[in-house]
Amino acid sequence: MTKMTLRASARRTADNIHRWLGFVGGAVLIVAGLTGTLLAFYMEIDGSVNPLLKTSAPHARPASYEAVYRKLSTLPVAAAGYWKIEQPPGGGPITSRYYEALPGGMSRTRMVTLDPVSLRVMRDAHWQETFFTWIYDLHMNLLFGPPGKIAMGIFAVAMIFMLISGLANWALPKGRIAAKLRFKRNASTARRTYDLHKLIGLFSVPLLILTVGTAAMISLPYPVRPILDAFSPLKPSPTPKSSGTIKGQRIPIDTILSRAASRFPGSATVWIRVPAAAADLYDLQIRQAGDPMTRFPRTHLWIDQYSGRILAVRDPHRDAAGDTVLNWLVPLHDGKAFGMIGRILVMMIGLTPSILLATGIMRWQQKRRAAALVRVRRAK
Repeated sequence: MTKMTLRASARRTADNIHRWLGFVGGAVLIVAGLTGTLLAFYMEIDGSVNPLLKTSAPHARPASYEAVYRKLSTLPVAAAGYWKIEQPPGGGPITSRYYEALPGGMSRTRMVTLDPVSLRVMRDAHWQETFFTWIYDLHMNLLFGPPGKIAMGIFAVAMIFMLISGLANWALPKGRIAAKLRFKRNASTARRTYDLHKLIGLFSVPLLILTVGTAAMISLPYPVRPILDAFSPLKPSPTPKSSGTIKGQRIPIDTILSRAASRFPGSATVWIRVPAAAADLYDLQIRQAGDPMTRFPRTHLWIDQYSGRILAVRDPHRDAAGDTVLNWLVPLHDGKAFGMIGRILVMMIGLTPSILLATGIMRWQQKRRAAALVRVRRAK
């Protein structure tokens, strides 16, 4: 096989892979892209358009987080569980979560938002009863739970091959790079469609591969974690237990928060899991300076509710390579690792699958019509 024939054969193969994977998984990629666009700024959108979350003190903080917990404790609950209270970095409405224990080891998440000053209940809803939690599940698992999450991971792997084959389809034909990067304005409709599909795909493919690749690793932890563990052993999750001295009163939340600030100076506690039973611990989720994750950081501090003694620590700044990769997956996927610019890029990149599929289908139809016309001419 000559070099030219080999190049042409490779391009035909890349074209077939790109086309058929686009047909099979294009709709899923569009759903993931559009929902990802919405989720890039879901907190800001939800707070600005939802009348239930309007407050006269958008940046206020509660006088006491112990008072917040006492207010939550007065709410009737359907099943045993525990509360996690959020400390919004910029103040404002406080969204807390109650994890109800269900049969079979499952749990149901209830979300209660309080006004930071009056502690009035602004919204009380379960997961999937709000627009953005529904969008989140659609993005993560197509509303099919754990099986849907695995399916999304498989689709993500297929989409990586689709993107790489599209890049190969552009690079394999002979020609100057400058010519391949040109958009021909006065060309035929078919040529302009091809140029539009080509250039949008070319300039978006690095970010698409990053977001789709991290999505695959997030959705498929069972094959991913052993691979990472083989190269860099992953740390086991701490399983701290009560110190054994179960007596006295639970230390108030505000006192516990001061202990966290002294353990990690310059940090901010984002979530507080309040002990629900006598043997439970405080679990503080903390964001240290330089952490890529903002709302769900990876630093944890487990504290005895009676003595205030720190019983276990998880510090991602001391993680090896494998755990560091896991720490960065979500912030790379949602763009928060790069601040506001990253979130804007993720919002924009979520729109490109719709454009690419539309122009790809148009180009496919144009090629079919052209091939049919050639067959008719040959027959005549």
